[in-house]
Amino acid sequence: MQKINQKIIAKKFGVSVSTVSRAMNDSHQISEPVKKKINSYIKKIKFQPNPHARSLRNMKTKTIAVLVPDIANSFFTLSLRGIEEVLHKNGYNLMIFQTNDQLETEKQIFNQLESGIVDGVLSACSSNKNGAIEHIMKLNEKIPVVFFDRFLKELPIPYVTTNNFEVSIEATDAILKECTDVFFVGISEKISVTAERLMGYKTALSHNKIAFDPKKILMFEDEASAYKKFKILLQNRKNKSAFFSTVERYTMELYKVCTELNIKVPDDIAIISFTNHPYIHLFMPNMPIVSMPSFDMGKMSTEILLTLIKKKKLLKPNYILPSTILY
Repeated sequence: MQKINQKIIAKKFGVSVSTVSRAMNDSHQISEPVKKKINSYIKKIKFQPNPHARSLRNMKTKTIAVLVPDIANSFFTLSLRGIEEVLHKNGYNLMIFQTNDQLETEKQIFNQLESGIVDGVLSACSSNKNGAIEHIMKLNEKIPVVFFDRFLKELPIPYVTTNNFEVSIEATDAILKECTDVFFVGISEKISVTAERLMGYKTALSHNKIAFDPKKILMFEDEASAYKKFKILLQNRKNKSAFFSTVERYTMELYKVCTELNIKVPDDIAIISFTNHPYIHLFMPNMPIVSMPSFDMGKMSTEILLTLIKKKKLLKPNYILPSTILY
């Protein structure tokens, strides 16, 4: 049996191979009757073009790279679902990289991506530690880069994030009603989202006429150090304390310590946390949470990236989607 290809289909209809290709790509350069006739036949014979050959002709890999700091974080898990949904509809593949918030790992990945193995990059990792942005600028000169969640204001790169500052004011206001002794838990002020959330926390304290105490700012690089510090604080507590946690995995460590020390939430301490964990209220039923629009952020950032890959003009480069506090 003869193997079907675009050349054979073109011969059947007395058209050029480029006309068949345009019909398959729904091009406006050919008439609707011709397009419909060719596509009906292709559907009937269940013809599937060779994606590898097609990519070589178009010099496109049809693959997108996504960089995330922690794939186990429910925010990024849901974001990846949104990303994958858009890519699947547009015939693109997904390549995922995890940086664990390590700048050197991020640099190595960006350098690897310069080889042309992907058509564009979605990044949620750029923390600008030590002012390191050269690797991002260098890659963005070759292929489009779009930030989601985390971003760098000093770079003209499109981003999709959430209203971290405003929702952090609301979250801090809410927990101050439970207790005025509130600790802030984060990763690093050099990460854009942490900086905005910390600013919201400070603003809420000011609005409530509560003095800011630098000792109440807890920044951690890993779960082990968070667990150790939480245990020391809670073992030595004299009065009710509260924690505004901006990192899901550190919230889990805090809850672990509370369980071990038989500390009740919210009776003994109050907690509010950024999280998209689907089962958070099963083991923390009385904890209010800041729920982020992770799925929509993934979708929107991917749509922006595909627009750039197609070299089309963006209607708007940056988007801020609202988060919601759930009680």
